[in-house]
Amino acid sequence: MRGLKDKIAVVTGGAKGIGKGVALRLAQEGTNIVVADILEEEAQKTAAELQGLGVKAEAFKVNLCEENEILALMEHVHKTYGRIDILVCVAGVQIRDWATDFDTAKFDFLMNVNLRAYYLCSRTAARYMKEQGKGSIVCISSGNSERFTTKRSPYNISKAAVNGLVATLGVEWGRFGIRINAVAPGYVETDLMMSGVKEGIIDLDNIMKVIPMKRLLSTEEIGNGVAFLASDEASGVTGQTLFVDGGWSKSGLPEEKDMD
Repeated sequence: MRGLKDKIAVVTGGAKGIGKGVALRLAQEGTNIVVADILEEEAQKTAAELQGLGVKAEAFKVNLCEENEILALMEHVHKTYGRIDILVCVAGVQIRDWATDFDTAKFDFLMNVNLRAYYLCSRTAARYMKEQGKGSIVCISSGNSERFTTKRSPYNISKAAVNGLVATLGVEWGRFGIRINAVAPGYVETDLMMSGVKEGIIDLDNIMKVIPMKRLLSTEEIGNGVAFLASDEASGVTGQTLFVDGGWSKSGLPEEKDMD
C-alpha cells in the first residue's frame, strides 16, 4: 500500500492478539514499529519477530493509565526517529458483569484503558504530527460499538465512544493534515477469545447465528483494515469507523449456520 514503507508507527497493545496482528501487517509493508505495551517481555518477543521481516522494531514498556508514561513514549519515538507517522491504538480490556453489579473501580479502569488512553495517545501524537503537517491515527473500536451484548456495558460504552472520538477529532484535525479513523472488529480468533470458548464464557454456535460470513476473523484481516486507513490509499478518509466484522453489524435476525 502506498505511503507505509519506511514510516514510523507506534502500536499500543502490540505485544499480542490484534495488536500483534496489526504490527505484523504494517511490517509486511515496510513500516518500522514501536511495540508499546505493559507486557514488556512479550513486546520484546514481538519486536524481534518484526525485525525478522527486515524493519526496525523495538519494544517500549508503557502503562497507558499514566499520562506521564504516554508523554514519555511519544517523546522517545520522536527523539529516536525524528517523527511519528502512524499511531495505532489497540490496547484494551474486557470485564464482564451485570451493570447493576459492576464495580466502580473496575469501570474506571476499563474506561481509562479503552477510552482515556486513546484520547491521550492520539492528542499527544497529534502534537508532533501537527508540526510535521501530516499523520495518520487508527483506533480499534469494536462491533460492540453498534451491536450491544449483555454483561459488557462499560466495554460497549467505551467502544461506542471511540467511534465518537475519531469522528470529532477527524473534524478538528483535518486542517492540520492529520487523519484519524477507527477499525471495528467483529469476533476475531485470538488466544484470549479461544480461552473464553474453552471456559464456556463464549458460545461460538450462538455467535455464528448472527455472523453472515459464518466464521471468525483473523488478526491479519483486522490488520488489513488498519493498514488501509493508515496508508495513502485512504488519503481522503478521516473521522470514519470501518467495520471488519464479517457482516455482523448489518445482520438482522439470528440464523442457523446451515440454513438453505
